[in-house]
Amino acid sequence: MNASARIFGILVWLGGLAVAGSIILALTAARVGEQKSSTYGYAYTQFQDAWGGEIGIVPPEFALQRSYTESLYNKDAGQYEEIKKIERFTLVPRSINIDSIVNYGEKIRSLLVFNAFEAHNDETYVIVNTTKYAGELQVKVTKPQNANILYDYTITIPSKDNLVVRPVMDKSVILLPVLGVGEQVEVKITYSTKGMDIFKYNLSAYQNEVIQGLTAVIKLNTQEYAIYREGLPHTEKKTPEGGIVIQFTVNDFSTTQDMGVAFLAKQMYLDHIQSLMNYSPMSLILFLVVIFFFSQIYAVKFNAFHYLFLGIIDVFYYLFVAYLVRFFSVFPTFAISIALTAAMFFLYCPNVFGKWFAFRVVGVYLFLLTVVFSLIFLMPIFRGLLFVILIFLIFMSIMIFVSRSDISKWPIMQEEKN
Repeated sequence: MNASARIFGILVWLGGLAVAGSIILALTAARVGEQKSSTYGYAYTQFQDAWGGEIGIVPPEFALQRSYTESLYNKDAGQYEEIKKIERFTLVPRSINIDSIVNYGEKIRSLLVFNAFEAHNDETYVIVNTTKYAGELQVKVTKPQNANILYDYTITIPSKDNLVVRPVMDKSVILLPVLGVGEQVEVKITYSTKGMDIFKYNLSAYQNEVIQGLTAVIKLNTQEYAIYREGLPHTEKKTPEGGIVIQFTVNDFSTTQDMGVAFLAKQMYLDHIQSLMNYSPMSLILFLVVIFFFSQIYAVKFNAFHYLFLGIIDVFYYLFVAYLVRFFSVFPTFAISIALTAAMFFLYCPNVFGKWFAFRVVGVYLFLLTVVFSLIFLMPIFRGLLFVILIFLIFMSIMIFVSRSDISKWPIMQEEKN
């Protein structure tokens, strides 16, 4: 077989390996997400349906309703008649005070870990009748978004001997039969719920209004959290028990942002892992290219199956990462994946290629295109820049060694002897 035929044959073989490996990695990447087609996605949906999802507290809607009569002339009867009419005015709270106790605790279902929590909310609203009329004070409460259960739900008015009003979801109920002009009243709403990943209060519901004062205190039993939106001014104070107290204080504000906390450490890493898996075929392709060039430069005898097994080592590393991250945190996942990949490398490469080529070439580039490649996608910033730098360095190293090599003496360029 002449040199041209061998080059064409090896390119077809390497291309076939790259395509097959890329298909496997692409299918795996599609399974990393939380869609129902993945094992984790199905379990996530089942747990969410049972426990609750990302909780979004919907603020209550206060209104003043007045009834009055108006004299209208009836042409048919030839006389004036008294017509009863109802008028409603929306009342925006003058101030809001929120006290939340959020007890975070990971829940394990079928070896899978979920960011679950229980929240106990105590909300106080100061309502002022800013209209020119007296009338009924009404409130409409709505079940929090994605909440499957609400308990200990009460509405009380402290100034009226702690009057308790039975709430009805998504329907207006009467708090006071008469709220005088300019009269002020406090309304206290308490309840508990369960959810996962995110606990937030939908302040964006007041984006077209100006609230004179907001004070919110969120007490957490963990320090592994993130502020849901960083725009609202707040303070954070650690507690001796290992938790944290977050306090939001804002005056005369209008905002499109919601306020709350997120427990998304695992989900954040899952997003990074999914991004890593989307780019993992590039790791395989580069690894095969590197091995091809250096096997020619150092005249290492390569069988076509050697490329197959080296590609398998690279692919299995990413398969380990994609599936183990569902059961372990990110660092144990990478530690186990590296250990298993290293075992495959040590059992195969030194015996086939010799220790020098195995450790100086195959091992180095396998480490760069698996471990370092992965760490780049876990970085919170500069991922694109670091990715480009890594690819640049790999190509530069290939170019340097190829430039110092006599291509005419590469094994693939030599004519076979009969």
